[in-house]
Amino acid sequence: MNPLTEHRKFETVEEYLAFEEKSEVRHEYYLENLIEMSGTSYNHNNLVFYLSAFFRYNLQRLEYKISSEQVKLFIGSENIFFYPDVMVALPEEHQYYSTQPVLIAEVLSESTRKFDMIDKFIQYQKLDTLQYYLLVEPDKYLVILYKKAAEGDWQSNTFTAITDTIDLPKFNISIALKDIYEA
Repeated sequence: MNPLTEHRKFETVEEYLAFEEKSEVRHEYYLENLIEMSGTSYNHNNLVFYLSAFFRYNLQRLEYKISSEQVKLFIGSENIFFYPDVMVALPEEHQYYSTQPVLIAEVLSESTRKFDMIDKFIQYQKLDTLQYYLLVEPDKYLVILYKKAAEGDWQSNTFTAITDTIDLPKFNISIALKDIYEA
């Protein structure tokens, strides 16, 4: 990955949160490394906005919390903090992070593609509540959906046509690629 990385150990969640609150840039915390979050392109930002707006509009009647880019995800068993691009989570008491996502979406970039597709997905699979992991390619119509099957295995589907629709039965909704890409 291209972002700057600094080795640092935080003993408590509160210690990391206090560090982040004072920092001028955001950092993911992975395997005792702070990973500086770089800026994004307009295209990346638009895709995050479209996804967030879609879930906010379509899930507003339900009890989910929808966030984009600024709310952390905490994987307690590994002491890891990530900043998912879009997260749909169960409600909980934490103000600055979630531990119970149901859907996570990451918009890929050259600097994070491998990390998002491999390292993060390995960690995300440890979350019992997670049902969907969406990977969105910003420069072409390509969305990969990982969906947890009833027996706990993960299945993937790839969507490449602007007319494709992605079913999300847990939410009783579908999202069309044209809604993601505003085409």
